[in-house]
Amino acid sequence: RSKDLITELFNRQYLTTELDRAAAAAASGKTEQALILLELDNYKTVLDGIGLGNTDLLLGDMANLLRRHLLENDIPGRLGEHTFGILVHDRSAEAVGQLAETLRKAFEERIFEVGKNSINLTISVAATLIGEKTANGNAALDQASVTLRAIQAEGGNMARVFDPAAKDKADAEKNRHWLKLIKDSLGNDGYVLYFQPIISLQGAEGEYYEILLRMKGPKGEILPGFFMPIAEQHGLMPQLDRWVIANAIRALAEREQGGRKTTFFIKLAPQSLEDQTLLPWVALQLKNARQRGDALVFEMPESKVVTNLKPARAFVRGLEQLHCGFALEQFGSGLNSFQLLKHIPAHYLKVDRSYMAELPKSKENQERIKAMCEQAHNAGKLTIAEFVEDAASMSILFSCGINFVQGNFLQEPEQVMTYDFGGT
Repeated sequence: RSKDLITELFNRQYLTTELDRAAAAAASGKTEQALILLELDNYKTVLDGIGLGNTDLLLGDMANLLRRHLLENDIPGRLGEHTFGILVHDRSAEAVGQLAETLRKAFEERIFEVGKNSINLTISVAATLIGEKTANGNAALDQASVTLRAIQAEGGNMARVFDPAAKDKADAEKNRHWLKLIKDSLGNDGYVLYFQPIISLQGAEGEYYEILLRMKGPKGEILPGFFMPIAEQHGLMPQLDRWVIANAIRALAEREQGGRKTTFFIKLAPQSLEDQTLLPWVALQLKNARQRGDALVFEMPESKVVTNLKPARAFVRGLEQLHCGFALEQFGSGLNSFQLLKHIPAHYLKVDRSYMAELPKSKENQERIKAMCEQAHNAGKLTIAEFVEDAASMSILFSCGINFVQGNFLQEPEQVMTYDFGGT
């Protein structure tokens, strides 16, 4: 009952049980184990060529060819309609790679006689080494499957080995590289601020910009998605936040000298909420630059505030003493977002992106935004819609009662603040 009737290889259940054992053995220190996955390329085309009735014959022949290249302690199995797996023991990574390529070549060179058809076919071969970090048999299958799909996306007829340990090593090296860049950039003024206008639909005075951070790179600025996760992982976000705040206040002072009343929205990391020295430091920066506190609005996603409620509440109270504002981003993403306002007296609510999906067509989203605006305005809050993509959305948002809009349709983030607020 452990065998597949058509191929006489082990069945999926037996092979996955053996894979679980191999993963457990690897966790105890056993090495030189691997899973090799093979899959017929262009299966549907092959099937059309030989006819459905001959499929079992072909699969049997494929299984026989497979067995010829295996050792006695290798465990071959049929995992799917045209997918085979082999659990191999006592083979180095190099030997696994050689076997994978040998199998690929054997299938490519073989002419299969199926019924009245003589056919040539190819296979994709993906192997994954089973090491101490392989959680179980399914994890090994998943790793090999991802590699297999990548091969097929490149056209198939290839053999490739995935080494989790080598990937971990490469990831760690990449991590170290980014960490050094982040730290060096903090010391060498290696960051730059970008500004995206936030435009009032209700005639509010002054100029409003959201501040976005970029890292200077040899081929242009680097987006935060590349370096911020590493900074967060290593507790460097408070330092980055301070760099942004200091440079934002400097930019405010320059704007004031030009006679422009400007308000900046500054993203804040949850880690900064725990920094007891941040607010006194912000107060000192404002005082030294002779700037108003109400020119700064700090913002954080609703979900992050919910999971850091106590420090967030203390932080917002501190902001009020400095006359700074607070904005909740992704507002409306939670089950009861307005309940949060009882604990966090935010001044601005930035509507969650999901509300903006296909806005001109979606009556449901239009109604949701309108209802949110009514509730927000009754609570004395101002609303901001981000990710505005077209003029039709602008018109709808105005009629819904949104206070401010922002998005690349209006202007992409730029290093200079050149938006003509008088023209809106």
